[in-house]
Amino acid sequence: MSQVSKDFFFDGMVLPVTVYLKMKVDHYLILGNKGEKSKFSNFQSYKNAHSSVYVAILDLPILINYVTTMTEKAVQHKTLPDGLKARFMVGLASNALQCFDKKGFASLVELQRVSNMVLGLGKTVSNFNDILNILRDLKEEEAKYAMATSMVSVMLCEEMDVNLKGAVEKVALGALLIDIGLRYLPKALLERPRHLWSPADNALYETHPAKGVEMLRDLKDVSSDVLLIVAEHHENAIGTGFPKRVRDLKISPLSRIVIVASYYTSLIFNSRSEGVAYDSDQAISYMNDILGQPFNKQVFLGLKNIINRAHLQKKMGQAV
Repeated sequence: MSQVSKDFFFDGMVLPVTVYLKMKVDHYLILGNKGEKSKFSNFQSYKNAHSSVYVAILDLPILINYVTTMTEKAVQHKTLPDGLKARFMVGLASNALQCFDKKGFASLVELQRVSNMVLGLGKTVSNFNDILNILRDLKEEEAKYAMATSMVSVMLCEEMDVNLKGAVEKVALGALLIDIGLRYLPKALLERPRHLWSPADNALYETHPAKGVEMLRDLKDVSSDVLLIVAEHHENAIGTGFPKRVRDLKISPLSRIVIVASYYTSLIFNSRSEGVAYDSDQAISYMNDILGQPFNKQVFLGLKNIINRAHLQKKMGQAV
């Protein structure tokens, strides 16, 4: 059985899979069968904040694909209330969760916890409706990549003992917004394989961090730390990034985290690898051996620690 978030469900939803409530170890109560309309609010145990909802392991991809498709269609209607629009974020998070679980990045429980934290930004960020509208206007793959980068960034914060809530929220929000400047680049350029780009194409692409910052300046209450993350997310520790080609000491501490998360996630999601699907170990090897590890050493070590811990937890689970 695989634990899933309660945020996936609402009363009246036609269930794509059978859903269970965990009563005790190895004992589950059927909340609703596949094809039935959800009436989970009728169960007092379901309302308990500490109760857990599960689906069969083989049904998890079906549930995630269903929720993602449903929410992405729903948010196309701009007149929907904010609560329903927010389910778009749930869809993005569920897609990232499924991908990372397959790639060996972290345990499903850790990923679900972090995704819930990112989803919680809607309750604490004053202009989150504006942020949501920006994400909704991105291409589907760009929006999913943004959510995945945000989740990796939050886990790196935890690994590096960045515990101040305000700092973690800035990292999560900045990571969600790093590529909004791509909206201002020609569609033909973004669809063309990178090995076919001319020097002029590369120069144009390198303007998107600044374009993203310009756009965010029009929004109320976007902090300077978030703007720096967007501006610096393509820089690196040895000064070969862009647009300013600054070295590690001149990059903001929060940006250093998102830089590593962004590059790692792009390898997992194929956006840098020209169709090559990397798993976590392959992505780390590429960043370390092929690129020569041009990232902040502490952050990169944190990323490796997360992945190594996931491997250890998986081996221990198989041994039980």
